[in-house]
Amino acid sequence: MASGWIPDMNPIELPGGILVCRAHCQIICFICCCDYSFMQDLQEQGENSDSASLPDARSDDEDSETFEHPEYQVFDPQEAFTVFNKPGTNGFNDALESELDSDPIPTITKFRPPLPSDTPSMLFRPAHRFIRRTNPNEILLYTDGSCLSNGLASPRAGCGFVISPHHKINFRLENTGPTGELHRQTSNRAELRAVVAALEYRAWQSDSVGAWSRVVIATDSEYVVLGATERINGWVQRGWRTSTGTDVKNLDLWKRLVYCIKKVNRPMDMLENGRGAAVAFWRIPRQWNEQADAEAKRGADLEEEQEFRVPTGVMV
Repeated sequence: MASGWIPDMNPIELPGGILVCRAHCQIICFICCCDYSFMQDLQEQGENSDSASLPDARSDDEDSETFEHPEYQVFDPQEAFTVFNKPGTNGFNDALESELDSDPIPTITKFRPPLPSDTPSMLFRPAHRFIRRTNPNEILLYTDGSCLSNGLASPRAGCGFVISPHHKINFRLENTGPTGELHRQTSNRAELRAVVAALEYRAWQSDSVGAWSRVVIATDSEYVVLGATERINGWVQRGWRTSTGTDVKNLDLWKRLVYCIKKVNRPMDMLENGRGAAVAFWRIPRQWNEQADAEAKRGADLEEEQEFRVPTGVMV
């Protein structure tokens, strides 16, 4: 085991008395070497015994498969949920931010399918993640943003992303960004915010005991794909200015995206053979992104959200 590794000693207590590890928000975490499932056992012992005899109302999705990866804990989809935290309180080591700031930006590539007609479902099979059929170490995340009344007086933007057939997330685009500054709600900002949220949702480089070597972001946003894969290095070299000398729009989110990609790309020190995960972007047609689009529209219908928050997946 790598030197400096410390088991989880400071779990997070969630509503209902559930304990999860601080780093990955898991009840059973093979990375932190912890098992807090005893709390569930204690709760079950205290429940009315009559409830134990009720029939199981869960139904399995026959169209999805379960990828049995060694040492990976696959939870019941009905037990999964999302916690929204302020930056710095979601369990990640945000002291890394200043350290990662001086690191070069990892190579960010466009995902190129073998054939132009290949769809995400043809290349990535549904399981506890969308896993590459020809490479079980690659996964795909669908992301999208939506803005009602875009460009008008009272725009309402929402974000959505999908990490598995069973787990879809939506939220209202916040009025403030990660730096605390107010920003107007736009479709481009919502698209970019959805990608940032998806990358921060899990510690993807350790999500399956370091198994994922690449995370593919599937989005229908040309703004996001071109910015991330072709323009961002030039912006950084020019002091975050465009080729015409103007300030980069949504600068706070672009910087947050760079930070997220660097963090995902960094190996986990606590893993003996840990490795980081590369991030690639795949621009897909809108009709291939219907699930994330639907989530983003649901997010736009939610109540106004003032402060920037970090969504974190629990038991996913």
